[in-house]
Amino acid sequence: MTWEDSVKRVYVLCHPEKEPERYRRIIPHLLINGIPKEKLKIAAPTWGDTLKPEYIFNMYNPFQNRGQLNAFTFKAHNLSKGEISLNFNFYNIILNAISDLSGNDSILVFESDVYLRRDFTERLSDIIRDLSGQEWDYVSLGEGVGTRPLGVEASYYTPTKLYKPPHPFVFRCCDSMLLSRKFIEKLHKTFIPFKECLDWELNYQMIIHKGVSFWADPPLAEPGTNFSRDTSTLPS
Repeated sequence: MTWEDSVKRVYVLCHPEKEPERYRRIIPHLLINGIPKEKLKIAAPTWGDTLKPEYIFNMYNPFQNRGQLNAFTFKAHNLSKGEISLNFNFYNIILNAISDLSGNDSILVFESDVYLRRDFTERLSDIIRDLSGQEWDYVSLGEGVGTRPLGVEASYYTPTKLYKPPHPFVFRCCDSMLLSRKFIEKLHKTFIPFKECLDWELNYQMIIHKGVSFWADPPLAEPGTNFSRDTSTLPS
């Protein structure tokens, strides 16, 4: 299994102390399925119960006016500490990646409940090849995007193809994301202060930057929480 050199880092949103069972599962799982050990980085320095008010309100602004895009969800004005900490941890990924990437480099971001298919690296290589020479910011690698055109066989074993999302709300789950260097640089400038939980905040960011998104189908990964393999560890 050959790794794509343009994917410089694989960040895992997992807290070893707060999610010990997930941590013990996720690292061997990623290694077995072709992720090089030297590419992996645990990226969850905060948790809901470690946040201090001064940190929260330096980065989270539930009152900011975003015009016609003012709020996407009822949660925006009252995020839980768990939701805030997830955004903190994602921003930590941005800060780590911003100095490491150049040219057409990209990163992978996995949440702690992700499960990869056995041929993950082969299909990832196909995706990177298909992205070559075109503009892109984000690719969803996750389960259930349902983007196949009518008449295309809905089989898990067909070649993975890239499809344009049918609406602007392209982030439906953040369990497995491929992000370009250019999009990381844009997020570095505008992600803080955030207002929404992570998936909807990224929808807002994608809209304001007029980003280019794709959904991969059949998927390369699935979230265990959505498919009853795991229970949610997101604290209130």
